[in-house]
Amino acid sequence: MRKLGILVICCVMILVLAGCWSRVEINDIAIVTATAIDKMRDGKIRIALQVAIPKKLGPVGAGGSGGEMETTLLISETGENVMDASRKLQEKFPRRIFFSHSRNIIIGERAAKDGVFPLLSFFARGRESRLRGFILFSKGEAARILKPAPNIERYTSEAIREELKAGVGLRIMQKDFIDMLTTEGISPAAAQVAIRPAEKGRKNAGLNPAISGTAVFRQDKLVGWIDERDTRGVLWFRNEVEKSNVTVTVPKEKGGGKIGAQLLTGKTKVKPILEQGKVKMKVNVHAEVELFENGSSLDLGNPKVLQYVQNLLEMDVKKRMQSALYKTQKQFHSDIFGFGNSLYRTYPKLWKERFKKQWNEEFPELEVSITPHISIVRIGLYVKSPEMKD
Repeated sequence: MRKLGILVICCVMILVLAGCWSRVEINDIAIVTATAIDKMRDGKIRIALQVAIPKKLGPVGAGGSGGEMETTLLISETGENVMDASRKLQEKFPRRIFFSHSRNIIIGERAAKDGVFPLLSFFARGRESRLRGFILFSKGEAARILKPAPNIERYTSEAIREELKAGVGLRIMQKDFIDMLTTEGISPAAAQVAIRPAEKGRKNAGLNPAISGTAVFRQDKLVGWIDERDTRGVLWFRNEVEKSNVTVTVPKEKGGGKIGAQLLTGKTKVKPILEQGKVKMKVNVHAEVELFENGSSLDLGNPKVLQYVQNLLEMDVKKRMQSALYKTQKQFHSDIFGFGNSLYRTYPKLWKERFKKQWNEEFPELEVSITPHISIVRIGLYVKSPEMKD
């Protein structure tokens, strides 16, 4: 009897769970590949959606489109908030707007300065939204970033994603940004994106999206920008450098010229130190590089010369980190490196009693020591420069 009851229950469950009663056909949805959010002068929110055109997204040369042919459609609408603008868009669009494949959210400068948490709330709470999409910020309006058709990739959001994967800037997902907003001792930061000509100096060159620096926040409000060069220093502090090229200039008294190296491995460790009631941050950088170019007359086969080049590389890394640190400490007063969070994890009681409520005042005066250690592990097959005589 018991077995019969179990069999009946299983049959009922199969009947209830079977079928596709909640299915959504792909022909009925509009797939959003990227979202741009701007705040207009009247205070209203405009969202622009880059929607894929399915019939033009096939393989290049096999019935699909590539190059300069448009593979996406850009639609926009304004509203009192993101949800209101999205509802208005849905009313005038024949297909159901589908956010699950949105790869990027780009937020314009005016909206970012007024606070981004209310804007992200719509995507954080939505069932279809994927918080693994990247978040980026732009000077001026964000919608213009989605307008140009990139030269190589099929659409703008794909070009942005590929550039971020190459490690040229901060790769911050929406969930990471929200975590930084709600985590003690760290301020949010994300990549800055801009539109640039594909070929510099050519009038008819196509326009491509490009990662051009870092957006710095205090709480959820944009407070400033860090340029591309100093962004490399930000990546070093955050232990997020994966791919990097370093070029150093040899002084004239050493013969002049430039030497280029490529990063193989890099790791940064941040350690809070408490001395006589005062907190300091000790930052150690360890990296291995390979020399790829020697435009100087230095003999890289000489161990003393090799040590000298290592010192030049270490000085370059330290200068970039010091420049990034100066901007965040003295100009923006924003701890995007998570020094406060490191202090909280190391000395939780001290953090709660002394630093938690006044970290914004303590951080600008925080003493930070930077010690880079760079090892050249390979110098290539040809050691001497052609300018050297035997």
